[in-house]
Amino acid sequence: MRLWALGVFLLSMPMFFLPGNTEYGYTKTVYTLVFVSGLLVLWAAEGILRREWKVELTRLFPVIPAFLLAAFLSLSGGAAWRLVLQSGAIFLYFGFIYLLIVNTVRNDRDVTVLLGALVLAAVGTGLYGLLQYTGTVPGGPGRGLGAMISTMGNRQFLAGFLSYLVLPAGILLVRLERPWSRAAALIGAGFVLAVMLVTRQVGVRLGLGAASGFTAFALGLWPARGARWSWWTAALFMALLALGMVGGWTWLFAGLVVAGGSVAAWAVAVTLRRYRWAWIPTGAFILLAIILLIPTTSPVPGVRQMWARQSGAVRAYDWWVGYEMWRDSPAFGIGLSAYKVDFVPYKAVFLETPRGEAYDFPIRPAAQAHNEYVQVAAEMGSLGMLVVVGALAGIGWLGLRRIARQDDPARRLELILLGGGVLVTLVHATVTFPWRLPASSLAFVALLGMAFSPRYGESGRWAIALRGKALTVAVTLVAVLGVTVSVIAVRDLIADRYLFQGRGLLGAGRVEQALEQLERAVELDFFPRLSLYWLGTAQLHAGQLEQARDTLKESFGRHVNDPLYVNLAQVHMQLGEEDEARELLEEFLATGPQPETGLHGRYLLAVIEARRGRYAEATELLQKVVVEDPADWRAWGVLGDMARAQGRPEDARDHYERSQELIERELARVEARLAEPVSREESARLVEERQQLERAQEMTERHLAQLP
Repeated sequence: MRLWALGVFLLSMPMFFLPGNTEYGYTKTVYTLVFVSGLLVLWAAEGILRREWKVELTRLFPVIPAFLLAAFLSLSGGAAWRLVLQSGAIFLYFGFIYLLIVNTVRNDRDVTVLLGALVLAAVGTGLYGLLQYTGTVPGGPGRGLGAMISTMGNRQFLAGFLSYLVLPAGILLVRLERPWSRAAALIGAGFVLAVMLVTRQVGVRLGLGAASGFTAFALGLWPARGARWSWWTAALFMALLALGMVGGWTWLFAGLVVAGGSVAAWAVAVTLRRYRWAWIPTGAFILLAIILLIPTTSPVPGVRQMWARQSGAVRAYDWWVGYEMWRDSPAFGIGLSAYKVDFVPYKAVFLETPRGEAYDFPIRPAAQAHNEYVQVAAEMGSLGMLVVVGALAGIGWLGLRRIARQDDPARRLELILLGGGVLVTLVHATVTFPWRLPASSLAFVALLGMAFSPRYGESGRWAIALRGKALTVAVTLVAVLGVTVSVIAVRDLIADRYLFQGRGLLGAGRVEQALEQLERAVELDFFPRLSLYWLGTAQLHAGQLEQARDTLKESFGRHVNDPLYVNLAQVHMQLGEEDEARELLEEFLATGPQPETGLHGRYLLAVIEARRGRYAEATELLQKVVVEDPADWRAWGVLGDMARAQGRPEDARDHYERSQELIERELARVEARLAEPVSREESARLVEERQQLERAQEMTERHLAQLP
């Protein structure tokens, strides 16, 4: 029963999402917490019935408590304890998934069921994404690649999940006995590869290339076999066909190059098996290849150009900000999952460094570092990196020992293919964040769980048996943990739906109703972040200035973005707290904000300076605003106010007339948009904007009439 329940989970979780929530990954996480709690209770019930609970931990188990210890110590970096606890619980539950799979896989059928469920989920998510790409079903914003979000919320997330299963899907060719089932598995794997290629993600292609080389090399060192050569020839043909159909002759040629390189890797491995001394030049060659392929160390122009085309500078920006976080808390980091919270403040720290001066372009606040290893170092310090390095060393050492000691050639091939899937994830983690995504994390721990299950031998095994009081205590803890986590998770899911509704109502101009929904969201959420920010924004719109100030202040340390600074500064200004507003705006402008919010921040700072009679400073700020955005009617209006206050009526008239001209242009644009079919939320926003423009127009006309 546990096997089939686990198979249902592996099939359903990647495809699960709920309309009406803010983010697909969020719903997958809640689904995982509730479903896995049920699986744990089911497993514990088996132990009660047998009066003994045997648990295969494997030699990788110490990674779980070590990671949790590093997470606990990361609280010293100042992160909120609820944030760390929430993220630590999610990590623990994926550790439970690993243990569930390790203790479930015993024979050929078990591997076929669980891996088949994952591959079928990949086919389903890939098909949904492809239908979005062709416009057959609704998808993300835009058309083509922009719409291709599947059930993941982003085509990059989809590509990662699919790529991790391409090589392990070959196990089905070994284990399925009927020709029609093997043919179905072959077509499914080819389809998964083709959809992955359609996403045009470079990182997954590099990961698959590296894993293909590893697979060929491992087969040269440890010969294996499974299924007839005709099936593997068909698989190679399917892969080349997918490359040619998606990328044309260029990608087909690249595929042939990878195939040739894999054959060369196999030949090298065969040579190494016969001549041990050949490891020295081979190791040197591999090290040289890595240096040449890393953009920051490679002298090859093509590698650097590809890095630049794939937004390499933006990723490097994220990494250097992570480095500054590590420098600030080198031992234990700034706190698990705190990268997304502290990114904007640490941007200012990075931009003040000599290296940061070269990054003179705005960048959006990043929720992740786009490199798992950098993010672990930033959030959990050197201790966290030590845990990760130890885990990778354990996976490599124990995994290779399992392959080497496996006597069954077919099972040896399965281990090599599972290792290839794991390697794709590890390579992909250098340019993105697969372990922060539920579906990608699921694929990773599932492949590890299968590879380290007792089915593949004794190497790396470590088991315990719980009986008597130990069994009673363990079952009680599992039951309490499962119920507690499930209740909190479901409350968070409901809170997220309230957040989704509240944001929509606020966009539609229904402020009172939005407040009601957002207050419920904050009340139910275990650690409100986005809901707290949006509640403060709604309070600002409702004129509840003191409440908005307190709520937005509390958002710092939970959810920090550019609008948070601007909104809180406006609240301070309306409450007459100009010193606080000025300090906040100066801090904000030091972070290198996005152009639109940065201009707004300069405008607000100029208003404060003008109110204090510091006209020279205010004029300098506003001149920067109108140079970057000549259509900013607010800036021209304040320039007119200052010219009038300084007794320069002609300059004031020029500025006011410029502001009035821009206001009339904006009014015409808004009226044109209102004449078109627009959503209710967009209509409400446009009406509010029109009212604001009409008030500004009336005030400008009054100022012009008062000039001599």
